[in-house]
Parts: sequence; structure tokens; C-alpha cells
Amino acid sequence: MKTTSKLLRFYLLGDLIVIVFSLVQGGHWLLNTQLAFVCSLLITLASFRSYHTFVKRRVDAGLIPDDKFDKYYEDDKEENDEEESAPPKVAKVGFKQSFQNLALSYKSALSLYRILSYGVLFLAVLFLIRHETLDAVAFFIGLSVVPLSSFLSVVFVKKGLNETNE
Repeated sequence: MKTTSKLLRFYLLGDLIVIVFSLVQGGHWLLNTQLAFVCSLLITLASFRSYHTFVKRRVDAGLIPDDKFDKYYEDDKEENDEEESAPPKVAKVGFKQSFQNLALSYKSALSLYRILSYGVLFLAVLFLIRHETLDAVAFFIGLSVVPLSSFLSVVFVKKGLNETNE
């Protein structure tokens, strides 16, 4: 199963907890938390998509960096001890390479999906202010569901996520 769908389960579970708590607090809390949750989820999914596109472009361009931890694998005992004790070679990044890295990465940072998601967040805040229903605490709780769920999913499912990387 994809990591995104696993995370979506945690997001929805966290949202259900917030919904139950919001129902106890009242209708304005429910509106604030759900608008904030949807905006936060949109921003996160847009960030996932833009990062995926960024990595795919780098792979297509052949700009895959060497594995920094490759020398630590036990399978590769063929290397000499002299090479292991030698200080790592640090190549200077020239202007051309630096500009190329910037050209590839700005597209993911300024992705249309991310900008639109932040625009939806801005409009949601304006909507709540205009209708005088903005409750800052409830809104921030709704915004925090996605980051906290992401953190908790890593803590509780650490073994399951590591198995997919092998």
C-alpha cells in the first residue's frame, strides 16, 4: 500500500477525534476545525505531489546523487582500507550547477497546486472572518491535525514503513 494512503488513514482518524471534540464545543468549532483540516490536507497533498514531480524530474535529468551511506553497507567489503580512511572529497558547486539546482527546485516550491492550496487557506480565513465565526484556537487545532497525524504515523508505524524501503 502506498505511503500516502497510509497517511490518509491517520489523517482521517485524527479528524474524527477532532470532529467528536468539536461537536461537544459547538457548531462554530466544527466549522473552523473542518475548514482548517481540509486546507491543511490540501497543502500537504499538494506538497507531496510537487515533491514527487521534483524527484521525477531529477531522475529524468540524470541528476541522481551518489548514496552517501553506500560505504557503510556490509556487502561492499571490496574497498581498500586506505579509501575508507581518506577524507571525503568535496566538490565545489559552480554557478552553472547551482543555477541548475535552483531551476529544478523552484518549480516544486512554487507549484501551482501548492499556491492554490494556500489560496484556499487564505479564502477560508477570510470567509470565517467575514461571517464573524473565526475561532483561532479551533482553527489552529484543525490545522494541526495533519502535521500531528504525520508525526504519530511515523512513531507508531515505524517498523511497517521501514519494511517498504528494503
